[in-house]
Amino acid sequence: MKQYLMLLFLSLAATAFSQTAGDVLKYSYLNPGGTARYIGAGSAFGALGAEFGAISQNPAGLAMYRTNELTVTPSLRFAGTDATLGGSTLDESKTNFRFDNLGLVFNTTPMSGKWKTFNVGIGFNQQTNFNQGIYYSGNAPGTILNNWYNNAKAVLAGGGTTEDFDPFTGKLANLTGAIYGNTAANLTYDFSNTPNAVIEHSQSITQSGTMNEMVLSLAGNYDEKLLLGATVGIPFVRYRFSSEYQENDAGTAAVDSFDNLSYTEFLNTDGYGVNIKFGVIYRVSQAVRIGAHIHSPTWLSLTDDYNATFKYAFTGNDGVPRNFTESSGNAVIDYKLTTPWRAGISGAVLIQKQGFLSAEVEWVDYSANKYDFTSDVGNAQNQLDEQRENSAIQRLYEPRMNIRVGGELALDEFRLRGGINLLGKPRAEDDGFNMGYTAGAGVRSESFFLDLGLRIGSGTGSVIPYADGFEVNTKNYVTNILMTIGFKF
Repeated sequence: MKQYLMLLFLSLAATAFSQTAGDVLKYSYLNPGGTARYIGAGSAFGALGAEFGAISQNPAGLAMYRTNELTVTPSLRFAGTDATLGGSTLDESKTNFRFDNLGLVFNTTPMSGKWKTFNVGIGFNQQTNFNQGIYYSGNAPGTILNNWYNNAKAVLAGGGTTEDFDPFTGKLANLTGAIYGNTAANLTYDFSNTPNAVIEHSQSITQSGTMNEMVLSLAGNYDEKLLLGATVGIPFVRYRFSSEYQENDAGTAAVDSFDNLSYTEFLNTDGYGVNIKFGVIYRVSQAVRIGAHIHSPTWLSLTDDYNATFKYAFTGNDGVPRNFTESSGNAVIDYKLTTPWRAGISGAVLIQKQGFLSAEVEWVDYSANKYDFTSDVGNAQNQLDEQRENSAIQRLYEPRMNIRVGGELALDEFRLRGGINLLGKPRAEDDGFNMGYTAGAGVRSESFFLDLGLRIGSGTGSVIPYADGFEVNTKNYVTNILMTIGFKF
């Protein structure tokens, strides 16, 4: 397991070899997509229903449907990051096209009795989008080689050889001449006398992919008062990460012999999981509704496919520049992750036929994320890695609240919507919320509807390119534009 930690806080977290405490947020710090109406009204549909995006939140709302319905939601995502190192701020942006939703609802109205509807829903809703780009450059003290050297020296001091160095770090450094020597006594590197030299650092990071949740839902409406629903969710994960980290001493000559280095990493993570969601809505009156939901943990099975390439350039004692490049080859690792339980309550007020106001509060304990590295290969090292990362998760994260507020104004067939999302920051050291603002509009008829939705989010975070390294402050901006085409039949 690699020890590098890199955290980006908005709705995502990135690492280079994915089984670290920071990576659990990729799959548990969610900012769900869905239909344009769901997004436009702040995703606050927990007490309302008749909206396919809400099936992944409170499945009881499925019972509100009175007709069969088909929805399709293409979307555009614009993600930007400002990264600051040493007083220099650089921005990076990325655009991608995705489908946030595909849904089909089958409505059944019993002939008699107090059960007014039994409805089935099947489709998918996007749970998170990983697409983001980051670039920074500036001067800072230290080098990625400090940890590599210390780890390699510990291996030799423990009776190992250079063949026992970490294949993704120390071994690459040894093969390229960045770390040289074959005993603990004579092992050295160019930074041995200047481990905290101020040199130029830069990094380009690209992430892509999504976690989409296929849903199979069933809900019933009892006597127009009590709505009950359940969803089986099957999330599918596709995550891609690439990073090129560089150090350069050409301008300052702060380190003897060293010229520059480049460390490139590629990670593909694929997987799937399962969860169960239960929900209830009670109609206090025609105008007032309250709801509640509870989500089981998501049990994920994930596979990482990782490789690294290291290039080292230096000037020898003879004054001749040299450079060497080595690659690690691919490592494929299977592991499991259990995300936290979720629970929430919601309320809504319908304003005659003029629209609604709605709010929802959700509780998530991010410290309850838990890795399982031993179910496939139960060796002692995997067990130690599992205990270390799970302990770090409990130390780094705390329970948080997510708040969603939204509304809709109905003007005959035309609709206007708006909302606010407040997502609690998971880290124990962080207070407050990451904010999101939503808006939307739509046109509805008896058999067809067209909706547009907009969500703008922002947040702050940091990037730490290697353990005990310098910190890069980030400001993250994300804009999602959705369009839902729907048919009732």
